[in-house]
Amino acid sequence: MKTSFKLFIAIMLCMPFITYGQIDQIKVQKSEITKDKKKHSKLVFSCSNTDGGILIVRQFMGGIARLPKGYYLEYYDLDLNLVASNEMEIDNSGIKNIFIKDNKVNIIEYRKNKEDKTNDYYVLTADPNTLEFSDKKLFSIDKKDVKKPFFFGIGFIPITNVGKIDHDPTGEVQVSNNNEFIAFNFDIKDDKKETHQIIVYNNKWEKVNDKIFTEDIKDKYFQYNSFSVSDVDGSVYYLGKAYKNEKFRDKVKGVINYDYIVYKVSSTETKRNVFNTENHYIQSMGISLDEGNLFTLGSYSDKDSDDYKGICYFKLNPETLNIETTTFNEFTEQFMIDKYGEKRGKRKKKKGKELPFLSYRDFIVDEMGDIYFNAEEFYITVHTRTSTNGHTSTYYVYHYNDIYTCKLNSSGELQWIRTINKRQATSGSLGSYLSFSSTVVNGNMYLFLNGADDVRKLRDDRIEFKQKKVKKLNLYVIEITPDGSFNYDIIVDDKDSKMTYKTMHGVMSENGMSILFEGNRKKEKQVLKLSF
Repeated sequence: MKTSFKLFIAIMLCMPFITYGQIDQIKVQKSEITKDKKKHSKLVFSCSNTDGGILIVRQFMGGIARLPKGYYLEYYDLDLNLVASNEMEIDNSGIKNIFIKDNKVNIIEYRKNKEDKTNDYYVLTADPNTLEFSDKKLFSIDKKDVKKPFFFGIGFIPITNVGKIDHDPTGEVQVSNNNEFIAFNFDIKDDKKETHQIIVYNNKWEKVNDKIFTEDIKDKYFQYNSFSVSDVDGSVYYLGKAYKNEKFRDKVKGVINYDYIVYKVSSTETKRNVFNTENHYIQSMGISLDEGNLFTLGSYSDKDSDDYKGICYFKLNPETLNIETTTFNEFTEQFMIDKYGEKRGKRKKKKGKELPFLSYRDFIVDEMGDIYFNAEEFYITVHTRTSTNGHTSTYYVYHYNDIYTCKLNSSGELQWIRTINKRQATSGSLGSYLSFSSTVVNGNMYLFLNGADDVRKLRDDRIEFKQKKVKKLNLYVIEITPDGSFNYDIIVDDKDSKMTYKTMHGVMSENGMSILFEGNRKKEKQVLKLSF
């Protein structure tokens, strides 16, 4: 392993560049406005066809609790004209993933089989121009073998096993970047050992791998992080966090009390490698395999697991799983100035202050192997109010504040890191409009968010995006160039649109060259496509 190093930041990265102006290369397309049977929905999947057609899947909710009730499936042509549509109800079932290959739509679906007490997995296939599906059963998992969440209370004492379940109890499904392999990951019930089952199919729906692997650690001391699928042979790379000394504590006797373990599960063997955090707190990481490069990425702290000092990066050999490069990149002075202003930011940087409330959103790898990491300042506050008759009630406010974005090169060296100031919050269900989505095109990072007309001017050449009523929000794009300077512009003005778009749920199509958003007003819906 290479040792971590102090990173030299070029002088140009210490100068903020913020401009407002038109970003011409983005093409804006809107579908026709249609009416849904249900008022509430969100965009959950999207994939592209070779002719430019796009399949989108929207999940709709119903009832007082707004629980998922089904899916709207819609196939649009290159010009966003609706070609075909279908509707699927949720009946102890759910869509796990989708892709298009050889002009055929493939939907992976989970179904609960009450009679046989199994979880059954199907592939649904259809011509995109009709969306008339036929199904094929792939396999079943006995329900007694997989963990099912439970929650109940005795008095004020909650009792639950949620902390023992790694990710989705109905399985996690990933499709390789080239749509050649489909991988299923299941957390198998075994309290004495951490146990997972990996099943992999090729796109002809032939099973190429089915393995159970274990880690000799009690299940409650292991936390699953993420997995990635190889384009070449369907091998699965799996990342987890293992606590030591049979204690679910971050530090024991002044030493970090956990390691990370990476596994490679192929059709011929299962490999593993354990690596430590060099005594930094790392709450969680994501793993990615891109063009043969395997790496993990996350944020770290020297204070505790609830604060953040910078970005950590581990590059691994995809064959041996040995660590080849490690970097711990501190938040820069410019980053702190972006957030707090010049005097306060420099003071906080000098004192080594760390950031709270960093919520990971995504990381993207571009064609040059550069890595882009995005997060936001998200937190919840609890409030109590008293009515005139003396009754008290509690409510929660969900804060979607500053956006943090950075770029690393393929060696994990920090190129730039910036703060986009934003102050938005909701006590209801408006979070879909107040978060953001992103993509990277030709070395430029693009962030999409909603904000009021009047972008607030802050000290030290800074700006802040503000809140307004949902129907009065503009859709903004922020372009961050390869040198870390940024420009912003309005993509959709609220005065010119009947819709406000759910920026939290943007989905990529055409290999990241377009991004889709759902807009709605009551039962009226519209799809927005932004292309580069």
